[in-house]
Amino acid sequence: MLSYIHNLKSGNHESFEIVFKLSHKKVYGYFFKKTNDEDMAQELTQLAFIKLWNFRHTLSEEHELDVQLFRIARTTLLDYFKKLSNDGRNLKLYYSSISEASAEQNQKFEINQQLEVALSVLPPTRKKVFILSRLQGYSYKEISEQLSISPRTVEKHISLAIKQLDGYAYVPMFILLTKFLG
Repeated sequence: MLSYIHNLKSGNHESFEIVFKLSHKKVYGYFFKKTNDEDMAQELTQLAFIKLWNFRHTLSEEHELDVQLFRIARTTLLDYFKKLSNDGRNLKLYYSSISEASAEQNQKFEINQQLEVALSVLPPTRKKVFILSRLQGYSYKEISEQLSISPRTVEKHISLAIKQLDGYAYVPMFILLTKFLG
C-alpha cells in the first residue's frame, strides 16, 4: 500500500478508489465495533475516507497507509464522541432554560389570575384608579386628568381600595411581583 500513498498525495482518484475498496470493510468494522450502530458506522466510515482524501497531502510515505487510515478513523471517532457529549450538554442546557421559562410563565399566569380575583371585589372606578396607580405607575394627577376626576378623589379611591383589599394578605406581594414580572 506504500505505492498508493504517493499516488494519493498526487491526487490520483483511481488509487483512492482502490484504497477505498480494499479498506472500507476494515474501517467500517472498526466503527461498528466501537458504536454498535450500522448507520453511524457507515457515516463515520465515509467521514474517515473524506478526511483521507482532504488531507492526502499530509500522508507520510514512512508509515503504512493502513496505520495512517486508522489514525484518521480514530480521530474521526473521537470527534464524533466529543460532538455527542457537547450535543448532550447543549440539549440539557436547552431543556433547563425551556423548563425555567415555562415555570416563570406559569407563575406569572397564576399571579395575574389571583390578582384579578382580588381586584374583582372593587367597584369599577376604584379598580381602574387602583390599577392605574399601583400597577401602571401613574401619578394621582395623571389619573385625575385621564379619568376627569379630582386628585383628592383619586387619593380617596386608593385609600378605600387598600382598605377593601386589606383582607387579601397576598395583594401587596402581587403588586410588587406584577411590576417586576410584567
